[in-house]
Amino acid sequence: MKNKRGFLLAEETLKIVLAVIAISFLIYFLTSLYFAKVNSEKLRQAEAVLKGDSEGSIKMAIYSDKNSTEFHLQSPKSWYLFGFVGDGKPNSCAGENCLCICDKVLIDTFFGIGNSRQIKECDEDGICLIVQNLKEFDKIKIKQQFISIKKIDNNIEIIE
Repeated sequence: MKNKRGFLLAEETLKIVLAVIAISFLIYFLTSLYFAKVNSEKLRQAEAVLKGDSEGSIKMAIYSDKNSTEFHLQSPKSWYLFGFVGDGKPNSCAGENCLCICDKVLIDTFFGIGNSRQIKECDEDGICLIVQNLKEFDKIKIKQQFISIKKIDNNIEIIE
């Protein structure tokens, strides 16, 4: 009699363990699917803000005839506008100075590794625009603020 109870207990335990594993996998799959959709929406927003052909894009503000433009930077929220000038640029910049909108990596610098991680993040999951005469600036967090785009001595300057 004791052997049958022990056998049933082991069988039920195995079923519970398999059910927990299956539920965990399902939760992981659903959260991955959700975040993939959210990130693709943010990428679409970043492309519209950076490279769009409408007046509401940074590209059109840079290449307009005006020497100074106020630009309303509003989406994708909590992403960042980076300027890559000098050494270390994403591959999508083709070795040129560029602006990129992408998510910020959690660790900025860790013995010089952080910058390469940020470059990789912007290259894989960001949108970049080549801007020949871009002047270096500090990263800008996108949070519905105005930025200034100024053309000074044939250089493009971006100020928060």
